[in-house]
Amino acid sequence: MALSTGRGTQYMVLDMSSPNLKLAVGSYNTKTGVVSIEKVGVIPLEADSINDGQIADSFGVNMALKHAWAKMGINTKNCIITTEGSFMHTRDLEIPQVGANQISDMVKFELMGQSSSKDMSVDYIVYGDGVDEETNAKKLKIRATAVPSDTVLAFRDFLKDMEKTPVALDTNQNAVRKLFDGGIINGNVNVNQSTLLLIELSGATTTVTILDKGFPILTRRLQFGHNTIRQVAESMKKLQGGDNQSSLARRLNITKSDSEMSVDPSEVDLWHESLAETPALQSAANAYFKSLTDAVSRTAQFAISKFHIDSISTCFLYGSGAGYKKIDKELSNQLSTQVEVLNTISTVNGPKDFLLPQFINCCGALIRND
Repeated sequence: MALSTGRGTQYMVLDMSSPNLKLAVGSYNTKTGVVSIEKVGVIPLEADSINDGQIADSFGVNMALKHAWAKMGINTKNCIITTEGSFMHTRDLEIPQVGANQISDMVKFELMGQSSSKDMSVDYIVYGDGVDEETNAKKLKIRATAVPSDTVLAFRDFLKDMEKTPVALDTNQNAVRKLFDGGIINGNVNVNQSTLLLIELSGATTTVTILDKGFPILTRRLQFGHNTIRQVAESMKKLQGGDNQSSLARRLNITKSDSEMSVDPSEVDLWHESLAETPALQSAANAYFKSLTDAVSRTAQFAISKFHIDSISTCFLYGSGAGYKKIDKELSNQLSTQVEVLNTISTVNGPKDFLLPQFINCCGALIRND
């Protein structure tokens, strides 16, 4: 009999929660609990290609992915999709402690009500137990997610059309739960000994998660992002660069393409002193930070009150917006608390130039415990 190494199957993960589609190829070692990343890439799409976490332009996304796979030399067949959107319905439930064969039916009943007309795919995890205060009866704590079945089928068919093997449809919230089950962040923060605030800074949305000793007790997805800052920065770059080519020339890619005129967040310094000489960018940044600090403060106060947790020790940033210069310094200044960009976690290994913040959801989705 061969000696088991604990190495997992290699998968490709697509984070399809926004038009900046993220791709990662890697595996999960069940014995060490380590995710190993081999290749990653960000695939910019047209703004309306992915809408609210669902594919709106199958042809455009298909072509962009095939081009990226060819360019990156990716031949992996097994594919996982992780995403998030208003079509996903997640709830925390408490049900009587029953047999495993009964849990599924009870979860579906609680999540969808008594109507049998709703065609939904439901999945759940049991994350704890307790006792009813009135009856002393044992109960289970469950986190369940329901997704329309036709949406699940649409993702499956999309992968099959590209001759990939559909493995799973994951949620970003669940991916984060799995990835932060333990480990050391940035070399010095023990996940299992801390109450942390994680903020995913995306272009169109912001997701705030309260992580208490390795479990996300609260997640809030907010309908604003950093796109306004980037759009202002790109407009300034075009003006300064004298981008006066015609629309037709840009479409035919004769000279500079729009993508070549785009601004990477790492080119924009968001420290308030650095913005003083750029009023337009300063105005966009101020509006963004006001929304962000208000949302973070409300979420933190609610979590501390509802879940009776200790004060939050550190705030970690990830996502595409974490790449802005000094965004951690400026947010720390405005929140009056410790803020860091989430650069490393001990349970993830990657290539030398691997930038973890943009691929958190992909790394978590690679963890297959089913």
